[in-house]
Amino acid sequence: MLKYLFAKNEDIPAGSAAVFFGFSSIIWFVIGTGLGSFNAAKLAFPDFVTGNIYFAFGHMRQVHVMAVIFGWISMAFAMAMMYITPALGNTKLWSEKLGLWNCLFWNLGLTLGLTVLWAGITSGREYSDFPWPVDLYLAFFVFIPLATNVWMTILNRRTQGIYTTNWFFAAAVFMVIIVFLVGNSPEFFHLTGLTEAYLTWWFAHNVLGLWITPVAAAIAYYTIPKVTGNPLYSHRIGHLHFWSVVVFYSTPAAHHLMSAPLPEWLKSFASVEGVLILVPAIAFVSNIMLTMKGKWYMFVENIEVRFTITGCLMAIPLNMQGGFQQTRAINWYIHGTGWIVAHAHLALLGFSTFLESAAVYLGLQTIMKRKLYSLTLANMHFWLLLIGFTIYWVSMTIAGLIQGAGKIYEVPYIDVVIAEHPYMIARWIGGTLVFVGNILWLYNMWMTARKGTVVPEGRMPHELGYER
Repeated sequence: MLKYLFAKNEDIPAGSAAVFFGFSSIIWFVIGTGLGSFNAAKLAFPDFVTGNIYFAFGHMRQVHVMAVIFGWISMAFAMAMMYITPALGNTKLWSEKLGLWNCLFWNLGLTLGLTVLWAGITSGREYSDFPWPVDLYLAFFVFIPLATNVWMTILNRRTQGIYTTNWFFAAAVFMVIIVFLVGNSPEFFHLTGLTEAYLTWWFAHNVLGLWITPVAAAIAYYTIPKVTGNPLYSHRIGHLHFWSVVVFYSTPAAHHLMSAPLPEWLKSFASVEGVLILVPAIAFVSNIMLTMKGKWYMFVENIEVRFTITGCLMAIPLNMQGGFQQTRAINWYIHGTGWIVAHAHLALLGFSTFLESAAVYLGLQTIMKRKLYSLTLANMHFWLLLIGFTIYWVSMTIAGLIQGAGKIYEVPYIDVVIAEHPYMIARWIGGTLVFVGNILWLYNMWMTARKGTVVPEGRMPHELGYER
């Protein structure tokens, strides 16, 4: 990487930035899930690693969350954008050099941010935990350069129209900058009270709704037609999906504060809009499922299709659950319980992660022109991720219902802790399986880069990767 940082843009091989983003994302995934497994062990076994403040749950939890969101998920997005955007525009990435500097600054900034969090320096706002200098660094040295590269590549395209995936990419890199700057404004301007609470949760909600959700879906719009050879079922439904995400996802953050003294009209508005999130969800899932027509055998044979379709199917319970729990009666019961933790992991570790994994598998093989080193390891990765996530989600959903019942019926807190203990152990087992799967994935992709069979000219790696 270092030898290209100061090279001329035309001397840098196409796809270099995407490759470095791809490997960075997997490494951060290993780190993030390793920290998650460690934290889950502390919740399951209270005597596990005590006496050191830096290994206390309060220090470690923020580091785990930020490593996964801004390390794994966001870098996998950057990787996908840097090879899909030019491919769909029949052109090159606007600047490989900017992409490489972007990747370097991203890794340095995230390492700095996680270090200060680990040291206990935090804004104290959930999901926007970074101190304001780190927030500004991420906005100006991470997301603005990424957006510039994506927008300029789309402007320099050689195709007449803009495919659905690039609509989502172009909008998401704009929206994440706005979300970052507006969402962290309480810290910039010392806002307090209800305004601080609302903007904090507006940020937390829209990092998911206007960054993670649209980009993950955009990846599926590229991956399924590309690998199956089927055209997208409906571009009109794709546009319905795009505009309904923009309209319905952008304002309902008040559902996170249903018990707060916000105006009643705002809470009612948030509940209704929260349920309307089902519109883009149904449009997305139906469009991808119908694109698979006649190619369902690839769900068994092809690892990228399997990851993508599994992620799409998880959008169904994710959005059904999301709309369901935003109604006041249900929100009152499950607010502040493990149910919400399960729902958040369904979004990030279920729906989103499966789609990004497909993008990284496909992108790295395609750019490096290498056949996957081991299909067995890839299958093991898929099943460890799926089984580990399922154990995690089911156990935390049950634990959340127990906690909700304990809250409603005023059960002594220690009795609730004892009742949910088996589910905390199951949570740790599920998270650890995901962590082990990611180590196998990192090894598999590293060996693909070093020893993967070279793909002949004119063929695509995903066409050959599963030939025995």
